[in-house]
Amino acid sequence: MRIVYLAAAMLLAVWGCAQSANENMPVSSGATQEWERINPEPVRINGRLYEPTCSDAPGANKEFAFWFKQGRSDALMVYFDGGGACWNDATCAVPRLAGGRKGAGLYKGELIPGDDPTRMNGVFDLANPRNPVRDWSILFVPYCTADVHSGSNTAQYRNPDTGEPYTIQHRGWDNFQVILHWMRDHTSKPQRLLVTGSSAGAYGAATHYAALRKVYPSGRAVFLGDGGQGVTTTEFSQTRNTNWNYTLPASVFGRNPHLTPDAAVVARLAAKFPRDRFAQYTTTYDATQRAFYAQMGSERSCEAWTNSMVRELKERQNTPNFHSYLARGETHTILRSPLFYAEQSGGEPFAEWLATVLSEGETENRSCSDCLSAPAQCSF
Repeated sequence: MRIVYLAAAMLLAVWGCAQSANENMPVSSGATQEWERINPEPVRINGRLYEPTCSDAPGANKEFAFWFKQGRSDALMVYFDGGGACWNDATCAVPRLAGGRKGAGLYKGELIPGDDPTRMNGVFDLANPRNPVRDWSILFVPYCTADVHSGSNTAQYRNPDTGEPYTIQHRGWDNFQVILHWMRDHTSKPQRLLVTGSSAGAYGAATHYAALRKVYPSGRAVFLGDGGQGVTTTEFSQTRNTNWNYTLPASVFGRNPHLTPDAAVVARLAAKFPRDRFAQYTTTYDATQRAFYAQMGSERSCEAWTNSMVRELKERQNTPNFHSYLARGETHTILRSPLFYAEQSGGEPFAEWLATVLSEGETENRSCSDCLSAPAQCSF
């Protein structure tokens, strides 16, 4: 048990630093008057009632909302936000709450002030002429269910310190069914579609890509996963599948979609939608992804995560409609950060690379050079 707590403590520190950095970013220019916060009501779909909710962790506000901005072009970005995850007694006992210390917690248990897209930079800086989606409509999906937007279950846990039982609403998949219902009624058919997300949101974007293409079947479409490479352990996957009721579309992943290896999800989507483009971004030693890998039970996760990530990324690069950008360093995610405009360690500015991906121009896989040596201080 001491090993579990040690890994959790390291993860708390690393993920907390990443979140604090994101939340200290300047407010996105010119965006504050354009966004609408939407508090959705329960909806009944095919006879089933879907009630939007956050995790309802002890002490958390379960109210759920999402944001939408109408753009000036015929293009739509659907963005899934990140914020940790939990899957067992130890990890689910440490939520981050709005009133808590900035950066504390292993997962966002409720909506927090930093979830407002007007407080973000990167692709949410709508006044920056280098932003390739500045004129697009944007649907912002916040994250507060600890299940990478892919759960449909009420899970029972027990606090390892007090022994007290508690429940977590892993309802990320359900929440997006409510949002998708709203989108059908309130958005027009775009000619360009970007489905993307950061960290946990990268997995959510993959989970819901097929459903979005069903609603918006025409026009060009791109998937971009930011800081979510699918490097996980078998033990984690088995626990997650049970506690989250982890849900992937059978139309893409077959009769037992939950058995799909996490590292294979994006490649299978690319094979299912050969006319669409699929892309991923990560750094070589992403500290947050490494820390979660340690919490999942991996030994020497510093080297192990990077070795697995590089190997699996090379395999995906054999898919004709897949592209990647591998950057130097340990930072986690890029889309919400000023780094979106500064990153160029792959040999091309990332913002320009993404613009090319979106325009269907000739795109190369980008990678930093001489950047695979482990950091001098690799804690786990």
